[in-house]
Amino acid sequence: MSTHKSDGVPAGIGQIEISGDDSMLKVEEVVFIFKRSPGRNRPDSYDVVTLREQTREHETLFNLSQANVSDVLQSLADEFLIEGLPDYLQSGPSRHVHVIVSTGSGTGLASKFYNSVLQPLLETRGLRALDPSADVGRRSIPNTYTLYITQNADSVRDFARDLGNTAAVQHTVVLLSGDGGVIELLNGRAPVEGPDAQSNLPLVAVLPLGTGNALFHSSHKSVHQKAGSPEPSPLVQGLRTLFTGKAAPLPSFKAEFPPGSHVINTEKSENGLERRTNLVSHLHGAVVASYGFHSQLVWESDTPEYRKHGAKRFGMAAQELLKESHAYHATVELGGKDGSRLHKLDRDRYAYILVAAVSNLEKTFTISPATKPLDGKLRLVHFGAVNGEKTMEIMMAAYDGGKHVGMRWTGEDGKEEGVGYEELDMIKITTLEEDARWRKVCIDGTIVELPQGGIMTVKTEEQPRLQLLVDPSVVA
Repeated sequence: MSTHKSDGVPAGIGQIEISGDDSMLKVEEVVFIFKRSPGRNRPDSYDVVTLREQTREHETLFNLSQANVSDVLQSLADEFLIEGLPDYLQSGPSRHVHVIVSTGSGTGLASKFYNSVLQPLLETRGLRALDPSADVGRRSIPNTYTLYITQNADSVRDFARDLGNTAAVQHTVVLLSGDGGVIELLNGRAPVEGPDAQSNLPLVAVLPLGTGNALFHSSHKSVHQKAGSPEPSPLVQGLRTLFTGKAAPLPSFKAEFPPGSHVINTEKSENGLERRTNLVSHLHGAVVASYGFHSQLVWESDTPEYRKHGAKRFGMAAQELLKESHAYHATVELGGKDGSRLHKLDRDRYAYILVAAVSNLEKTFTISPATKPLDGKLRLVHFGAVNGEKTMEIMMAAYDGGKHVGMRWTGEDGKEEGVGYEELDMIKITTLEEDARWRKVCIDGTIVELPQGGIMTVKTEEQPRLQLLVDPSVVA
């Protein structure tokens, strides 16, 4: 099926292969099935849309196919049959649909995925792209969506500022990105006041094209595959959710920083790599707030050289950090949301301090096994100063279904040590490091440098700021 060009938007390069042969269909590759209306001399039939992904010599290939078949098994129809566009993808005066292609996310596959897969797929459902300059009237036309291609690190946040202008219009944002795109939406959107503010929260559908994709993997963890049925790829699962999902409030937290704190960004420019800093007083997050090994790993692996390796970048950078096994000088206090009942943890040297709002930081890295999808709870994972070998042992246990929780060992001083794991409402982390290198904290992938003696306070938020599109089983 050919692509097209409309309203000044460059046409995609992808096409859907049309086939009448269903002998090669694989259940794990099925995106959806729709039934063709019978016509004169044409019996009922079904179109089965599938996505196959292949990696060859560091290149990812997407093959989107459509097979016309005379019949499908009832079990497949029950699971994959769609009858039309869901309401949240139908543009009109009361809802605008947007697609954001985050070109810098992960290994840079978002543009390729849009052109090869999403654009032709949306076209089969009758949707056409509009240029970002389209006015409100054109955005209200049925069967349209506004396409945004990010130009820099601020593009998503700049887009989000316009979403808070009115509560009269609902917004669906299809985000081809990782966790960073979600935090930019959280922090960029201006709050809307009034009785309809909570009912008209923007709805975000994530197609996981970042590095760790923690929010996507955690929110889809309870999507149980059928016994003996191969598991779909994250992108196939993301497309299934896009066309059959349900909206659910996205719990968030607020991290507050002292004066002098600043966000650090490293971007490519004509002069090579440039480091930009911006003062910051707070950030909203939905995934993780950390200090120690995790935040250091995210910070020191965030270079173009490391990023081209995708999620493998963390393991590569970890090897260097584990050689140093820095003991972070800090104090940690837990308490109620109002700052009451403060309880200080009994140590001042740490290797790992991580507040998790999700279960998984990667698909197989279960940092918080007790966390359920969108349960709105924060849980602290922490352990004291240990050598690199012990840190790696703990991390490998997290990859083994979260078995790091409850680990115990005897420290060099003869005292019993272990991995701490507890639910919390509020946490205060004070960094006492002199060297700025060791004063980096991480909020959903965003790195903030604190001043010496600076305190980061993290607490849950009462009201959601966004909705997340999830598999129907999550909200059942």
